[in-house]
Amino acid sequence: MYDGYGIFMVEIKGGGGVRRTGSKKRLLCMLGTLFVLLAAGCGRSDRKITHTQKDQTVKIPITFLIDAATGKRENEDLVRAFNEAYEGIYEADVEWLAITAGEYRSNLKRWNVADELPAIITDVCFSPAFYELMLADGRLVDLAPFIDEDPEWKDAFEKDVLDTCREGDASLYICPTASNCFSYSGVFYHKKMFEKAGIREFPKTWDDFFVCCQKLEQIGITPVGLHTAGTAWTPMLFATAYLGTSTYGQEFMHRRLPQDYNGRAGQDLVNMLEKLYEYTNADGIYQDFDVPYHQFANEEIAMLPNGFWMLLQFVDDKAETVGFAPFPENVMIASAQSSGWGIVSSYPKEVQEGAAAFLKFRTLQTQEQAEIFLHEKSEDITTLEREYIAAVKKDPVVIPNYQFQWNSILQEQVLMEELPRLLYRTIDAQQFIDAMNESVRRYYEE
Repeated sequence: MYDGYGIFMVEIKGGGGVRRTGSKKRLLCMLGTLFVLLAAGCGRSDRKITHTQKDQTVKIPITFLIDAATGKRENEDLVRAFNEAYEGIYEADVEWLAITAGEYRSNLKRWNVADELPAIITDVCFSPAFYELMLADGRLVDLAPFIDEDPEWKDAFEKDVLDTCREGDASLYICPTASNCFSYSGVFYHKKMFEKAGIREFPKTWDDFFVCCQKLEQIGITPVGLHTAGTAWTPMLFATAYLGTSTYGQEFMHRRLPQDYNGRAGQDLVNMLEKLYEYTNADGIYQDFDVPYHQFANEEIAMLPNGFWMLLQFVDDKAETVGFAPFPENVMIASAQSSGWGIVSSYPKEVQEGAAAFLKFRTLQTQEQAEIFLHEKSEDITTLEREYIAAVKKDPVVIPNYQFQWNSILQEQVLMEELPRLLYRTIDAQQFIDAMNESVRRYYEE
């Protein structure tokens, strides 16, 4: 799960139960029952990956988190279903920790140095620097032989999901979920505010988007919710989505750890950031994501870009009055890396094989979840869910999440410190780009 006021990618889970049309509980329960289906319907015969030890259960160390607010154990249903399906062969041996996602990522770094990593790690790509370090040190198992030689596993992934996670030599060190359908980010908006401003539908082009912002502002409605703290998630979603409208922008966004932010793509990015801040609250600077999020929830702003997890926050009547749309020009943000889990190479072969079985089990689970969600009958889902599904099925232009592409200094320092200076006009666009380029130099020095 990624949060930290950047991408918040939810691992869908639940405990089964009765459907309740139009509610968060109904969606969670519908998807959660799949764990039972997987355990009962698929069984060991088509899930088993052979290992060398048959006389005892092979334990697979994994660490998952406990939600401090709810006490819910992360992935508990997945673990239970896997252990039932592989009883006597493999066992997911889980340590549940009551820590935040940020603390877990810090622990990953510490465990790596001390050679105390669990066999399966989540959030492998939370930092490009950490992922590159793991590759350089040979700490991750190449999953390509496991997946490419297993047609059932490989065919479970949506088109291009695996390819976006591969290295240049076709090796594969992270296993994403089968589908991006729970990973897309677009724009949530209040339909009543649009109607009040005489806007009939979400704008299809960027020109229309800014006309929409002007109309909202003219009647006293703040158009968009923005912030600069964290990794400036909401403005960066808009700005990087804008790059998806050009060939050179798309090419730039698909580079991992770009070396130079000069050029048309960098200039377009900065120009869009400056323009966006003409249509937000005065407190859209030096604030974290929770500020615009609560403003949107309280109907104080008209639009907020974000991902699938926000569907779960709007239930019943609000799920009918909040809309969802791709960014203008049919662009959406998604990165398969956000859901990528990896296997640590220091474990014995039989543990690595058991870990691969667990990852395959997870892949087939999310494939079935996606199939059910995307083909729900209209009467069984909310309008908001229906609009999200329609956007996913509209063959959007998909732009990678910048958080998995750009260096950590740029994200955590330049955006935090220099973006406000740009918006207050104490530096100009070129000086901001220079600061981004300086982050590249510092990143490689460190």
